[in-house]
Amino acid sequence: MSIITADSIVKSYSMHAENDTPVLKGISLSIQRGEFIAFMGPSGAGKSTLLHILGLLDSPDGGTLHYELSGETFTHDALKKHKSAELRNRYIGFIFQFHHLLPEFTALENIMMPALIAGMSMSKARSKALSLAEKVGMMHRCEHRPSELSGGEQQRIAIARALMNDPEIIIADEPTGNLDSANTISVLQLIRSIRQERSLTLLIATHSMDVARMAERIITLRDGVISSEVNTQSGATQ
Repeated sequence: MSIITADSIVKSYSMHAENDTPVLKGISLSIQRGEFIAFMGPSGAGKSTLLHILGLLDSPDGGTLHYELSGETFTHDALKKHKSAELRNRYIGFIFQFHHLLPEFTALENIMMPALIAGMSMSKARSKALSLAEKVGMMHRCEHRPSELSGGEQQRIAIARALMNDPEIIIADEPTGNLDSANTISVLQLIRSIRQERSLTLLIATHSMDVARMAERIITLRDGVISSEVNTQSGATQ
């Protein structure tokens, strides 16, 4: 069953008053529930833009998106902006290369934030955040602020935050791009184990073939289009 279906997605950005720069040029793909997909390609190929659109952080200029979430069907072009934000908060967790932790809050408070935005009580959010901190091996750092954490520790907190609302989809944009090799392996193992445990749909943009090989499908973008797809389970290439 498809959790996301994208049909002919196009996106351009205005770099100058008179010229639009096309970034995505008709992307169509179907993402199955529980699937792990890695998006590869050179810088500027459109990987991050596509993930942001699939994750409801951005809107396409054309094409359609269909979501099947908790038994309900949503069509992106029919969603109002506030509804997109609500769906994003409820169903999608994000992990970014540079963490985007809020510097004025502790690690635990950062983990709690999505649940508080969704209306969960402070006591329940704290209890759940503590459980997630333990899950990612960060109980001993809960009261530290992001500036007091290493890159690997910050990313573990970001992973816990992404899981706070029990999302159906995790979107990770270069989640290991800012980490050394030891932390890269550690964070990847953590993401993979949590994904398998929770049967999450996982979409990762990466430049690393080591990261991509962990996925079930590798989709390569080039110049705003899908240039190839590889099923890593069967070895089949499209």
